[in-house]
Amino acid sequence: MINVLILVIITLITIILSNFYLNFFLKKVNFSKKFLNIFLHLIFSFLLFIFLDNYLFKKFGHGYPSSLNEEVYQRNPSPYDMFSGKPNYKDHNSLGFRGGEFKNYNGKIQIAFFGGSTGYNGNPPIINLIKQKLEKDEISNNVFNFSSVSSNHNQHLHRLVKFLEFNFDIVIFYGGYNETIQNYLYDPRPGFPFNYWVRNELDRVKYFLLKNSSILAEYEKKTGKISNLNSIKKNIDYPSDKWIETVLDNYEKQISKAKGFTNNIVNKNNCTDSKFFSFYQPISIQKSDPISRKIIEKSKMRFKSNEDIIDISNLLEEKHFTDSVHITQEGKEIIASEILSYMIKFINNECRK
Repeated sequence: MINVLILVIITLITIILSNFYLNFFLKKVNFSKKFLNIFLHLIFSFLLFIFLDNYLFKKFGHGYPSSLNEEVYQRNPSPYDMFSGKPNYKDHNSLGFRGGEFKNYNGKIQIAFFGGSTGYNGNPPIINLIKQKLEKDEISNNVFNFSSVSSNHNQHLHRLVKFLEFNFDIVIFYGGYNETIQNYLYDPRPGFPFNYWVRNELDRVKYFLLKNSSILAEYEKKTGKISNLNSIKKNIDYPSDKWIETVLDNYEKQISKAKGFTNNIVNKNNCTDSKFFSFYQPISIQKSDPISRKIIEKSKMRFKSNEDIIDISNLLEEKHFTDSVHITQEGKEIIASEILSYMIKFINNECRK
């Protein structure tokens, strides 16, 4: 609560001092209309409060500048899969995903890549690095980067169904952070999309206030009383060991569904069958808080006995992380090579006959 008190004190001191100088100025110019004088002070105080609360404090990192922001270009509303990139923005195609227009190409291995921001980011992204490496080995391929910022595998499963008109020889689900730790940091219900409660179920007035007021947002982060998210957390026993196990149950369930869907429903393009791969991504232990570390440790223990999830979480060094999950371009190169090492046997045996 110390942040809230500091912001309130700064606001009060600024408004009081500013009104003192405003009053001094009005006296100096012999402005003597009492009621109008009071009105000017009230209006000035209100505008100053809005400036401090909605703009200046946010510049210093207070409030919810990103998690409550719709980020229309990266989390644009999308039917069935909740949100994706905004169509035709920068290097987004007409479907809202990075890259050129998606279409089937005869005679090429077609690869679909589903991830969150770690699959979306990069110059180029991980899947495009894989494409380049395959082309160096004279393996003709076409890639579909279905990654979008903050999306999770529940959404990716719906996205896979949504775009069944495309043929995929290889389907890759790359993630882990958005499927586990994101539920710890935002909407705590296992599998729910990023900030679903706040963005889709919260009263619109409260949403507006939390989105725009640094002071109220700081109070919310400390107490959860404005959104009433604490009541949801209490009902699901957040963040207990039991809750973590439920989150991991959901993760594994979606991977199992995606694998079954790929094997039985997805149309191949240039290989004998469609193949599914799932990778548990690197996450920085050093840059994670204690609860996040606990989630990571439990995830790694669970996935030792799950043959459908390939754990590559120890692949990178700390120097490759820019925060707890996002990585440098060098890190993306390492991940692309690692993923390709798992794919190449299938490609050589089933796609080059």
